[in-house]
Amino acid sequence: MINSELREGRIEASIFGKLVLDDFRELERQIETQISANQPLLLLIDLRTMAGFTLDAIIEDYRFSKRHADAGGKIAVLTESDFDSLIGWFEQSLVSAEIQLFDDETAARDWLAGTTEVPAELAE
Repeated sequence: MINSELREGRIEASIFGKLVLDDFRELERQIETQISANQPLLLLIDLRTMAGFTLDAIIEDYRFSKRHADAGGKIAVLTESDFDSLIGWFEQSLVSAEIQLFDDETAARDWLAGTTEVPAELAE
């Protein structure tokens, strides 16, 4: 299940349980709306309670990333998993957006807002 909303110019999404294709498509629609409005992509995605994903959802994520590779913007990923770090690295190779992983929600929000730089231990 995914819960997402537009808040203060950024899309905030939390994934609970397993990410399935329909949930991912809901997030896609919100991102495409922001991109088509020529607004910078600012996305906060919380994976801390995600319990996995279906293969069709991960394939659609790949296709979506390829379609919007030049969208730019910033994506903050909240995670406590090393596996999510690997996925973040892979995503970074597909899109021009800056992607940073965080385990602290306040730091992620501050980075998206541009009020702080990425801490040295998180910068790659």
